[in-house]
Amino acid sequence: MVELVAAHIVRPLRRAVLRPGRAEDESAYPADDDPDTAHVAARTGRLDDSGPAASSPVPSTESVDVIAVGTVLREAPPWEPTRSDGWRVRGMATRPDARRRGVGGTILEALLDHVAAHGGGLVWCNARVAALRLYQRAGFAIRGPEFDLPGIGPHHHMWRTVDGDADRTASS
Repeated sequence: MVELVAAHIVRPLRRAVLRPGRAEDESAYPADDDPDTAHVAARTGRLDDSGPAASSPVPSTESVDVIAVGTVLREAPPWEPTRSDGWRVRGMATRPDARRRGVGGTILEALLDHVAAHGGGLVWCNARVAALRLYQRAGFAIRGPEFDLPGIGPHHHMWRTVDGDADRTASS
């Protein structure tokens, strides 16, 4: 099941897959708690996102198995820093034993749906070279040369536009 969740639900997998062995605070993004930010998780089992555990930085592991996560937040792309309709996909992570099942694509689709529901715009990311095909299948294009994020590895800027829900309804 794929659903919108609180930031504390995505952080453990985000850290384990994208920043293994690094400080816990490196798995938190400055805009994690902004009202327009969306966090999506694919999980098995039952996720209780309420009660005392909801304030904990680590979700309860009782009957929960988060297998993939992703986040989208408002942020202009670095090549057009004054753009007001920019959205950044960050923290896309899938557990190694759950890869190659389409879960990452489902997470990305949910994030793009969130952007559409919030008026659409230009969606971009710093894509790891190993993930280029995931983004290309979702309509993203590479912008510029490969670059290295120190301690993380080679990436490409990728982007696409997403129409707002009202725009898509009016043109249907």
